[in-house]
Amino acid sequence: MGRIEGTDRDQLQLMSYESFIGEEDIVRVIDRFVEVCDLEKMGFHKMKPAQTGRPSYPPEALAKLYVYGYENGIRSSRKLEKETLRNIEVMWLINNLQPDYKTISEFRRQNLRPLQKLFREFVRLCKSWDLIGGELIAVDGTKMKASNNKKMNFSRKKLNDKIQRIDEQINQYLADIEEADKRETAPKAVAPKNVDELLKRKELYESYIAQLNETGGNEISQIDPDARLMGNNRGGVEVAYNVQSAVDSKNHIIVDYDVSLNPDDHGQLGSMVKKVKKGLKLSRFVVVADKGYYQGEDLLRVKKLKVTSIVSRQNPPDPKDQPKDFHSEKFTYNEKEDNYICPTGKTLYPHSKKTAPRRHYYNKTACSNCEYRDICARGERGFRAVIRGQYATIYEETDKRTRENMELYRRRQQIVEHPFGTVKHTMHGYYFLLRTRRKVRTEVALFFLGYNLKRVYNVLGFSEIMARLDAVSHCLFCSLMQINILKPERAA
Repeated sequence: MGRIEGTDRDQLQLMSYESFIGEEDIVRVIDRFVEVCDLEKMGFHKMKPAQTGRPSYPPEALAKLYVYGYENGIRSSRKLEKETLRNIEVMWLINNLQPDYKTISEFRRQNLRPLQKLFREFVRLCKSWDLIGGELIAVDGTKMKASNNKKMNFSRKKLNDKIQRIDEQINQYLADIEEADKRETAPKAVAPKNVDELLKRKELYESYIAQLNETGGNEISQIDPDARLMGNNRGGVEVAYNVQSAVDSKNHIIVDYDVSLNPDDHGQLGSMVKKVKKGLKLSRFVVVADKGYYQGEDLLRVKKLKVTSIVSRQNPPDPKDQPKDFHSEKFTYNEKEDNYICPTGKTLYPHSKKTAPRRHYYNKTACSNCEYRDICARGERGFRAVIRGQYATIYEETDKRTRENMELYRRRQQIVEHPFGTVKHTMHGYYFLLRTRRKVRTEVALFFLGYNLKRVYNVLGFSEIMARLDAVSHCLFCSLMQINILKPERAA
């Protein structure tokens, strides 16, 4: 039996790059999407070639290169340069242009905001295509590693410890010199040049402390000044950013995002809801989030935005060995009478002003005669007290709503966790290449644009998405023709 033989590599053939690209390849969708976008309106640099100097590369080609690269997990400008020389899809996509890595990198640096607008433009198209329901939005955050090693991140304690160790080494060296002088022998300690290095390092650490005192921060990163030390889901810590995303439930399309320097999700729900309302022009919808977003001030802000929130409750700080029947959640608040009813039916009265941010409720007499006092009331005071904070009402409203809509809350994980998994593991988006929050936002936008392109491609199919992009292109062409026709009339 013979073997399958390939084509002789020295054989001349008449064929184009078009013949190497699949008829329904997603690279064709990327090409058409960038073509229908008004890059000049988005603010891309050098849309009009200069009258003098060397010819520049078209921004459309470099924008396509970056969208393709992030969609396929290729982000480094050097790797993208290599792809232009060996990747048939890239050669077809940018018409066999071969920019070097400096040109590719400079394009990203000059177009940070316009590249983010590409993501928002695709979200706008998805909404116009009725792919975004706008009824149920899931919000969540994840940690993505920054371009900063843990050794290059310093807290106040870490800086003070390093300065103390340097002082100890210098003092030890001086003591050795003094002892050697007495004995008239050579000192056995660090060389003088190492002392100079230690003094320079001490000066650097003291400058970091001065920066922290000036800014009021608790830590500083040497390589990426905006990155912060955060815990990850593996039980460790790393210098990272907290990336927030809002995902629509209809087709699991990411509708908005943010990059936070706060390791916790507290305080992020209100800002994400506001961004979604503004971006999608929605008036009312339901937002679901996990217990990391359970914060009274933030929940109240969401309520004022006229958005319904379904957020899981955090575990109350009750003693572990205390029976569940006597946990704080079992004490019922009577709003009309302004008191609490304990699990045994006793009434706890307020002992603070109504304007106080934290009001105390207790009944010493009832507790002293209660047979469950030993398991209910802990501590030396001998009676049970319930503290009602200023956000207790919004907490109770949210808890009740969440209990009544557990089916919606159970959908949260499958809506919002899947995009993060795809970005991190399929698109290699578990770390950032760029530094500072402003640049990291652009990387997140390109990641999420790549995910949305894949998602819509799978939902609509190749033929349908291309037809809709062609319709957008036709509308844009008709608008431009109308403008060109009206210009002579106005001139006349």
